[in-house]
Amino acid sequence: MKVEIKERALKGGNRGLYLEYYEKGFRKRENLHLYLIPEDAPDAKRINKRTYLKAMAVRSDRLLNPPEFEKKPETEDGIDTTTTWLEWCDEYIRYSADCGNSDSAMQHKNNVRKRINEYLDRIGRTDILLKDVTSEVISGLYDYMRNDYRNPGQIKVREGRLADFSLLLFGETINAIFNKALRDGRIGFNPLRGLNKLERFHAPDKHREYLTPEELVRFLAVAPSTENERQVQKAFGFSCMTGLRLGDIQRLRWGNIKPLGDGWAVSIVQHKTGSPVTVPLNELALSLLPPRPEDEDENVFRLPKRSGVITKYVCSIRDKAGITGKELTYHCSRHTAATLAISAGAELYSVSKILGHRTLVSTQVYAKVNLEKKIEAVNLTKGLFV
Repeated sequence: MKVEIKERALKGGNRGLYLEYYEKGFRKRENLHLYLIPEDAPDAKRINKRTYLKAMAVRSDRLLNPPEFEKKPETEDGIDTTTTWLEWCDEYIRYSADCGNSDSAMQHKNNVRKRINEYLDRIGRTDILLKDVTSEVISGLYDYMRNDYRNPGQIKVREGRLADFSLLLFGETINAIFNKALRDGRIGFNPLRGLNKLERFHAPDKHREYLTPEELVRFLAVAPSTENERQVQKAFGFSCMTGLRLGDIQRLRWGNIKPLGDGWAVSIVQHKTGSPVTVPLNELALSLLPPRPEDEDENVFRLPKRSGVITKYVCSIRDKAGITGKELTYHCSRHTAATLAISAGAELYSVSKILGHRTLVSTQVYAKVNLEKKIEAVNLTKGLFV
């Protein structure tokens, strides 16, 4: 048996280590849960050497004590004839875990598996074989997710219906499940290829809702009726000034608010990307912070845990502020931060660093928004000189 140490690039610049086994044309991966940090990180050379030595020790042990792999299922002309769709989903989830998928990615894939099980139970086909899944079955699943499924945690938002982006992500995961089966020779055809354009999930409208300076002032001037509403209002305004995502705001500690020159800055490692970001705080951002406690590990904002509840408060404040025609979520604060910065003349590169984007591609959409506002302004002169 041949055993090699391999690396896999991760978000944030880290690299995950795993073992890859070869035996009689069979390939298997084992995630070691060991990670190399970026070479420009402090003391990276010493830390990475120690980590790699641990990986080598595991490899040596595997060579002396080879693990037992599961036997391949029975096949007919190379096609798996025994594995059910749900069993293959379980195998795909284990494979994803071995590849070092993040906790959030694993939670999503487990949720997809639950939705598949619910649908198959609904139509009385929980024992359907992987090879027997047709385009018609997938179309039925997609129809169920569009029209019948309700997310219990989001009943007050869109009555529990999944947003376009959530449906798109669901479809991409289903496609990945069948592509893996196709690569492994379990099936001869990906049933998603048989879907027509109307049956497929599509990317949501790329319009990014944001508040204008005048709307933000009105939003922050609303007198909150509850403590939860006040916390959401302050946090939303703080995110409008810093571009921090909701997940980072919920984890924000006073120890992340640090002196920077003559002022202050928020310095965190982004939960979504694993990348560090430091954002200077202007006067408005500082005014939205509560009094600083002695405990540096205390949360800055005390927000409700569920994003749907937070969205409810954002919409309540929006309505009180008389802001109409805009479907706001907490994430709109991030769009507001980017749009306000670019409208004020900030360079695209600087805005991308504030938002923690790895490339300028993600930031360029806000430059387009700013251009649209300029076009509107120029068009105001139409008819004046005729």
